[in-house]
Amino acid sequence: MFKRNWLYAAVFTMLLIFLTACGGGGSEPTSNQDGDGNSETENNDSEETINLVAATGVSPQHGWVSGFFVPWMEKVTEETNGRVQFEQFHSGELVEITKEYDSMNQGIADVTLFPPIYDPQRFPMSEITMLPLTHSDTYIASKAYEMLLNSDVPLLDGKTFTELEYGDMGLVVMGMPTTMEYSISTTGKEFNSVDDIIGATLRTSSRIHEMYAQRIGANTITMPAMDMFDAMSRGAFEGSFYSIADWSGYGFQDLFMYTFTGVNFGHFNSLIAMTQDKWESLPEDVREIMVNAASELLTQGADVWVNRSEEMIDYSLENGGKFVTSIEELDPEVQEHFLSGIEETWYDYIDLLDDRGMPGKEVVKLWRDLIIEAGGSVPEGVMNLE
Repeated sequence: MFKRNWLYAAVFTMLLIFLTACGGGGSEPTSNQDGDGNSETENNDSEETINLVAATGVSPQHGWVSGFFVPWMEKVTEETNGRVQFEQFHSGELVEITKEYDSMNQGIADVTLFPPIYDPQRFPMSEITMLPLTHSDTYIASKAYEMLLNSDVPLLDGKTFTELEYGDMGLVVMGMPTTMEYSISTTGKEFNSVDDIIGATLRTSSRIHEMYAQRIGANTITMPAMDMFDAMSRGAFEGSFYSIADWSGYGFQDLFMYTFTGVNFGHFNSLIAMTQDKWESLPEDVREIMVNAASELLTQGADVWVNRSEEMIDYSLENGGKFVTSIEELDPEVQEHFLSGIEETWYDYIDLLDDRGMPGKEVVKLWRDLIIEAGGSVPEGVMNLE
């Protein structure tokens, strides 16, 4: 009898403990199962804050920073309910421009505004957005660039553009709006004859511009945009291939007095980048939020360039600047001189990539098709490229 009563008491006690645990206090976080069957905590307050060092070599006033990079960080912080926090460094105070890739690999920065065009030895295909076009704008080029980064078209050994260009270098990247189309601007030199073009010294920001400059007989100088103002002020060179919308980032609206916009000289691109290791250390939901935020802000970021371009043109005109907005405004010989090098530049770029063992023709054809899909157009000779 004693043993039976003892057994009943033990069972009753265990049942009471079980019911108490199941009914537990409301202060404990509950959990559910995600799509992969993993337990996720619903109370975000209990999750650890993710602190990321974000760096760029350009100024806070630059269109990429104020119009996209900072809004992207703010959106990620907001949509993660504050779980992700960014410590921001601008104007090269932590990472100099052109040093972004090394800084991420050395653990100096976790995420950077990364312009791969400045590092063509390691990222030879990134210059493709600089190819001259017969029609495009920042909306068209930004959309085409996003499609290029997301393309699943195999280019070499079954790998896509992004896998070849960035994945093999240990990076995860998200597209940003490209700049508006590049023009040729000078501190006053005009192109009224072919002789005015031949021998003119122009700053180039990519090898594609160097190829084109060689085709038209111009001399070139290469330097980061941050160094240009002082150099041009000293008369070190006469002008540059540059995007009008980006003038205000460096004060060029007070230097450029003559601008030829009659030919589209391509679009400069940049990326939000992290190392693969850093990316994989982030929770899956945070990574998804980051990717979606970049895509959702693309048009807003492009709007910034359009608005700035209009402001810069108005400012320049009010202060004596001159714009040649159509190639038909130029002397016929000058027109032919400018146009003759466009198609050749596309083929020169194919040869350059082929010499590096990269899929030159394949990636150029893909870029051509994406530009057209996004609403742009390319030279006739490029349309016939098979």
